[in-house]
Amino acid sequence: MGTDRVLDELLDEVAGELERRGHEVVRAADPGAVTGPVDALLVTSRTPVDPAFLDRHPELRGVAFASSGVNSIDVPDATRRGVLVANGATPENHGSMAEATIMLALALRLRLPDRMAALASGRPRPRPAELDSRSLRGATLGLIGFGRISREVCLRLAGWGVARILCHTRSPRPEEWPEIEFCPLDRLLGESDVVSVHLPLNASTRGLIDAGRLALMRPDAVLINTSRGGIVDEDALAGALRRGTLGGAAIDTFAIEPLSADSPLRTAPNTILTDHIVGHTVEMYRSLVPAAVANVEQILSGGRPPFLVNPEALNSAVAAGR
Repeated sequence: MGTDRVLDELLDEVAGELERRGHEVVRAADPGAVTGPVDALLVTSRTPVDPAFLDRHPELRGVAFASSGVNSIDVPDATRRGVLVANGATPENHGSMAEATIMLALALRLRLPDRMAALASGRPRPRPAELDSRSLRGATLGLIGFGRISREVCLRLAGWGVARILCHTRSPRPEEWPEIEFCPLDRLLGESDVVSVHLPLNASTRGLIDAGRLALMRPDAVLINTSRGGIVDEDALAGALRRGTLGGAAIDTFAIEPLSADSPLRTAPNTILTDHIVGHTVEMYRSLVPAAVANVEQILSGGRPPFLVNPEALNSAVAAGR
């Protein structure tokens, strides 16, 4: 079991529960330092699980991640090896993140960062003609990715009166979601008032929202990224905010965490920055410990983890005798 600067208390709880159930738990900041056999590995997405580790541990049955991110392992490679990958994508997890997404959309549309700065600096209230806050009702929302969080956002916005919900995804589901317009990414960026990123970080998504794609967005549009750092070009985003070619941004995840003190995003206008914590609720954390314990125990027993990411690996695992 790994360690983590944010989730160590959660990992401690999981380790204690697994030990109470009779399992041997070895804690190591670097799993690669473990020399003996490893049947199951529990880490977070900040701990790399590279092919060299998998090569050294052909006995490994599965890797469980304490939260929803699995970007620190090559999932297709693990699948080919018959190594199960599970995560903490509990209903409480993606539900909390959906609520956080809507909160950030409202805060940006209502210009909350500027209103707070105005009070702190003693600026007078704007006259009615100077108001620039906008309602979410009547706006067009663009979702990049259509996983559990995006779908929960759509469910929570039912009845809010948003004009349209556009979605770009490799797996459109128009029959199940007729109220959503599935469309190409460039169209979504050009037509949305609020763009929210909900993607894993991999070779195809790294740098996806770059300077060119930011230029497609409306000058009064806002961007939200609560998924993974590295998907949005942070320097390009800061430049667009400073030039006024983008109306605002809420960023919870960064290419390098924690965010450096000299990041240009820290001084960009109408920007909300949080340290990979927005949407992390009490309810979410309470759900992660039992999910991690269940994932690990199912991996060890040869069963199906409740939050299995790569079900295709089950057949390979059986063939390998795991």
